[in-house]
Amino acid sequence: PRAFELKYVQGLAPAFKAVALAFGSSIHSALAAYYQGHLDRQQAPSLDEVIQAFRDSWELESTGPVPLQFGEDDEPEDVVDKAAIMLTVFHLRAAVAEPMVVEAIELPFEVSIYNPETGEVLDESLVGVFDLVIREDGHRVIVEHKSAAKAWTQAQLTEDQQASGYSLAAQELGWGEVGIRYQVLTKTKRPQLQIENVVRGPSDEKDFLSTVVGVLQAIDLGISFPTRSWACRSCPYQAPCDRASRPARLGRVVGVT
Repeated sequence: PRAFELKYVQGLAPAFKAVALAFGSSIHSALAAYYQGHLDRQQAPSLDEVIQAFRDSWELESTGPVPLQFGEDDEPEDVVDKAAIMLTVFHLRAAVAEPMVVEAIELPFEVSIYNPETGEVLDESLVGVFDLVIREDGHRVIVEHKSAAKAWTQAQLTEDQQASGYSLAAQELGWGEVGIRYQVLTKTKRPQLQIENVVRGPSDEKDFLSTVVGVLQAIDLGISFPTRSWACRSCPYQAPCDRASRPARLGRVVGVT
């Protein structure tokens, strides 16, 4: 909540961009280039083309107006080498995947959202981008690309709200039942491509909408507080967040268990 206020309400510029975020964006660009070849030429681009797409994107990320911040475990000189290994794993696995038809790459969408309890349509919209939309055996599948430090757990796959948002968007677009697939490319010592199909239904969509309504209500009320975690180290709003949190709040007892 505090990061939202600092970024979108106060309009503060980020102090930096975490290298993991820039790296993930460049991996997305490389995978988009791979599937674009399928769409344009009906054949997979070469591994060299895919790696070059990463290089081009990384060059833009690393020379942009917002400086990159490397974490404790990040080695600047190893970024392209690590990406090349990861993309080699992806390219080899994708080359033997089931036949597919690419429908769209980086497809933007905007759909209405509503209060699941009252049915009231909200003024706000759900806006996003599908990384990839394909057809397999005549069935539409929304594919989400992820780069991660390690493979996702079953709990992450089950609880991730992004898939619920995608399922809701597909319904609002009139697509009916769709498949949702996560492709997680890991940054482990021996990278792997984890491919998982996830299932979302009406109850998941309702839970997603309930969360959305709660967040919007909090924003309207001006509620802003920091949520402290390991992620604070890579937050570009850490300094102004810390300054905003300094005044003591007296007269209230908060219990932590």
